[in-house]
Amino acid sequence: MADYDAIIVGAGHNGLAAAMVLGRAGWKVLVLETSDVPGGASKSRELTLPGYIHDMHAANIGFFLGSDTFADFKDEMFANGFNIACGDQPFASTFPDGDAVCGYTDHEKMMAELARHDPADAQAWADLLQEFSKLSGPILQVLKMPMPSTSLLRQMYKVYRTLGASDFWDMAQILLSSSRSFTDSRFKSEKVKALFTPWGFHLDQAPDIAGGAMFPYLEVPLDCVNGLAFSAGGIGRMMDSMVAIVKRQGGDVRMNSSVTSIPVDKGRAVGVVLQDGTRLSAKKAVIASVTPPKLFGSLVAESDVPVGFMKKVRGFRYSAGATLMIHLALDGPVPWAAGEHLANCSYVHIAPYTDDIARTYYESGHGLLPTSPLLVCGQQSRLDPSRAPEGKETLWVQVRAVPSVPVGDAAGRLTATNWDDLREPFAERMLDKIESCAPGFKSRILAKTVITPPEMEKDNPNLVGGDSVSGSHHLDQHFMFRPFAGWSRYKTPVKNLYMIGQSTWPGAGLSAASGYICAKQLV
Repeated sequence: MADYDAIIVGAGHNGLAAAMVLGRAGWKVLVLETSDVPGGASKSRELTLPGYIHDMHAANIGFFLGSDTFADFKDEMFANGFNIACGDQPFASTFPDGDAVCGYTDHEKMMAELARHDPADAQAWADLLQEFSKLSGPILQVLKMPMPSTSLLRQMYKVYRTLGASDFWDMAQILLSSSRSFTDSRFKSEKVKALFTPWGFHLDQAPDIAGGAMFPYLEVPLDCVNGLAFSAGGIGRMMDSMVAIVKRQGGDVRMNSSVTSIPVDKGRAVGVVLQDGTRLSAKKAVIASVTPPKLFGSLVAESDVPVGFMKKVRGFRYSAGATLMIHLALDGPVPWAAGEHLANCSYVHIAPYTDDIARTYYESGHGLLPTSPLLVCGQQSRLDPSRAPEGKETLWVQVRAVPSVPVGDAAGRLTATNWDDLREPFAERMLDKIESCAPGFKSRILAKTVITPPEMEKDNPNLVGGDSVSGSHHLDQHFMFRPFAGWSRYKTPVKNLYMIGQSTWPGAGLSAASGYICAKQLV
């Protein structure tokens, strides 16, 4: 029996962040990953043709670049092959009439773009940036802290004293608002509003969901200040750099190593059992980057967990809508009708309007293939030419949202109710939607790979039913209620067993916060 101080289940970015922190503190660490490559939902592969590098799921690393993990380890990451690709047009929303609204890091360009739609919206943007400069720092700091904690309470009191009562409660209101109420209270143009509302839907927060304003409020101004960043060469390069750090610290990272159980002795997690029967012991901690229903009752026997806690596990909700991914190799950039400049945007959203996203949420939540779902078109190779041969491009298309198990088609055209039969016709419908905003686009497709919700889960068991954010982010399952009330600080009822990952605070996104915070609490 091999002995380690800590065994980490899952080599996603949170698991690797935890391993780096523990390894730097002198712990003997083992990371186990069921896949053949590290990254979890943050992997890169040649999915279409040789030489075309695609981020399979997660791609935007903006929050990671502002994380404590990156602050502590950036020099080592750069030394081990990590680099950043970032442009000056972070995102755009395009519309069926051939128009678009584009975000810019250049303030004057941004003001002119918004004024083109409504002069009052340009002033509203300037006001928002001024407000953001005061409120974003405290909000971002909260996302890096244990929830709840005395340090958080001290931080909130400090913020209250610094901001004053009025600004403090403005911040609280933003955290609780829906994205529709947030945009309606500030902007007039429906097209300008469509710059913001799609971002909430990245996290299962439809326009009318309370709490859905926080992510758009943070993401849009941050991207317009810093740009929307990717990992140069693919997100896998970032994961490889983190693996290299763990190994240089003396840690062990093993691929193709599936954990089948976490033994518990006298109420304490003592290690793991692998698929081949190998037993490995952990003296101080087993840290599982595993979504709760996959961890408890599966890896950990139900008999080792209190009945009341198992009730909370069974009540954990996944997102109402799943994600479908379409990866394309292109013979040149997307010919956007709104103008060639859109080809240089990191992301292009095709919704097109707030009401369309609300309808999509309703349809997918009721098991229907949506009439016109949100498309997030990632143009990574425009910023990072290393991802495709010269003159060629990759396109990363996230379809938000679709039902995990379809029961019908809201458009009334597709009769199949399983993803094996729906894969091609539904993907074709999505390509037609892009074509309507970019005439001639389909003629540039060289190869295509579609990843359905069941295939997403097969690739990564944490993406249950194709839920790309590992659990709903509605207010009753967020902040101190993530994953459940009373268990937001990564501990579990089993001693020495800790839970991290997207299902835990602060939720989805490439921030590495849960792994970092959990490890810091242990050392």
